[in-house]
Amino acid sequence: PGCSPVGDNFTETVAAILLFLQGLGPLPEFDELGRPAWLFRETVHRQCTRGGYYEEGVFADEYGDRECLVELGCWGPVVQCNITARGAINHLGGCMNVGGVCIGCTMPGFPDRFSPFYKAPPGSLLSSTQAKFYGALTRRLRRLTNLYMNRETEWDAAGRVPSGWGRVEEPSLPVRLVHTIYDRLRLRGAEPPGRTKPAERYAGGYEVPAVVARQRRQKR
Repeated sequence: PGCSPVGDNFTETVAAILLFLQGLGPLPEFDELGRPAWLFRETVHRQCTRGGYYEEGVFADEYGDRECLVELGCWGPVVQCNITARGAINHLGGCMNVGGVCIGCTMPGFPDRFSPFYKAPPGSLLSSTQAKFYGALTRRLRRLTNLYMNRETEWDAAGRVPSGWGRVEEPSLPVRLVHTIYDRLRLRGAEPPGRTKPAERYAGGYEVPAVVARQRRQKR
């Protein structure tokens, strides 16, 4: 059930059972181990606030770092628990949320199959190495997009950053080429933002076709 169990999980399960026994609610769904299925369906890793670092292949070197804790002994990828999403008490706290590793305390195999604690799981050698390989590329591509999205379109038109506070470097030629291709893919099959069609005169006056079409969709 956890050490200690998540309080909201306990009260929610008891309430669901009591409502069923009183004929006021449906039969709660339990998994093959008799656990509340809606609480133990997902793994810690899928709901972890540090999961994005794992995806980009960035791991913590020591406790206190903000990155993924798998290489410090976290079993989150294979442990079914919702503590990272729900928190320990009143939706606050929770092992990984406050810098601790998951030691598998909600699993039937705990503690024997998860010992010794604070040692990287054997499977993490393969998974983390794989994440580092493709994560490095993903991280760099996202950084390029992030820099591009942090620019006003007017800056590109003017060829400079008008604000005295802005210290934004101009993108290099290869970066501009990448973003040109990116924009073509982004707008493919879609109507570019802004007024792309001239106003046309209808019986009720001047109207812009794209605006009229959008208003009709909203009325539906």
